[in-house]
Amino acid sequence: MEGMTARQEWAAMWTLPLTAMIGVSGSGMFAYSSGIFMQSITGEFGWTRAQYSAVFMITMLQGLVTGPLGGRLIDRFGPRKVVLAGIVPFAVSFAALGLVGGQFWQWTALCMVAALFTVAISQTGWVAGVAPRFHASRGMALAVTLAGLSLSTFVWPPIAALSIAQFGWRSAFSVIALVYVVVALPLTFFFFHDPERVESAGAAASARQGGYAQAMLSRSFIGLVMAGSLFACAYYSMIVHFVPVLTGSGISFAAAAGIVALVGLASIAGRLLSGLLLDALPTRAVALVAFLLPLVSVALLIGLPGSVPGAIGAVLAVGFASGAELNILTYVTARRFGQEVFGSIYAMFMAIISIGASIGPVIAGALFDANGSYHLYLLVLAPIFIAAALLIAWVPMVPDEAA
Repeated sequence: MEGMTARQEWAAMWTLPLTAMIGVSGSGMFAYSSGIFMQSITGEFGWTRAQYSAVFMITMLQGLVTGPLGGRLIDRFGPRKVVLAGIVPFAVSFAALGLVGGQFWQWTALCMVAALFTVAISQTGWVAGVAPRFHASRGMALAVTLAGLSLSTFVWPPIAALSIAQFGWRSAFSVIALVYVVVALPLTFFFFHDPERVESAGAAASARQGGYAQAMLSRSFIGLVMAGSLFACAYYSMIVHFVPVLTGSGISFAAAAGIVALVGLASIAGRLLSGLLLDALPTRAVALVAFLLPLVSVALLIGLPGSVPGAIGAVLAVGFASGAELNILTYVTARRFGQEVFGSIYAMFMAIISIGASIGPVIAGALFDANGSYHLYLLVLAPIFIAAALLIAWVPMVPDEAA
């Protein structure tokens, strides 16, 4: 609501971003728990890790179509209807992953169905419900909303590990899905409501850019997509393969799962701190620090293999950076493109970035299969993060700049 201070905005609407945070956590459920399932599933069926990881690329390519369609639905019907309609079907499709047989096509098909319903509860809908309501504290409101992805990294891996230990990997999928529904559905029903449809400066800017097509050819969109795609390629490969990387260096499976869970805490801290900084400091400076921070993780994993303190430091650095990175990308996108088209633009933006995210785990798995270790993979990460930082520095950060 324009004219309100940051304190007034939070006093009036604090339940909205908190509910959105819980909702967003579901969209990262599979990505952040898949590393826990990897050894059980590939061990039982004899699949390679590259095969197992390839499903990410398939579902992300699928998202190039389903993501923008979901964004159009959000623009047309409002985010509340879309996310409410999607929670239960998503949970059912995720639980169905435990029904897979030994044939890889079955696993691929089930994952594609789950990915289809994930579109309804992706961050696009939740962000579309939050961003237009906050002005003085938009950076922090988006940070809290997107902390749901950080929550995913903290909550789903340990729940998956405990569920696998107690019930087996097949039932673990159902346990995780049930937890999400029980928490997210009532909160969404009571506290997540659509913003008022009003013409905004962002919408006017988008109109001047000539609609969707021209907006996606702008320097802002291209730069954000390229920077985000490279960062996501490296980051998601680390998330999916972090547990195998650590166990391969001599750390026990239980310890590795616990260490990787710290990504969530670090990501939440990075997201919240970046939210404060985005409301107070130049966006480009905040972005450069966030995009270069994972270099610390790479150095620790290469320089201190098998070291628990080194592994913890690596997880904390990349987790903190990941929390800030998506918050920065979303913040800039929300300021560039208005409420009336935000769902479509943001969904396309995330769908393209997801392709980069899907490629990373496959590359990591293929490099491991070819070399028998993750050393070469870790060496490849550094130039990818540096290139992403250079691209984010190229993106216009102020709405008045030429795009």
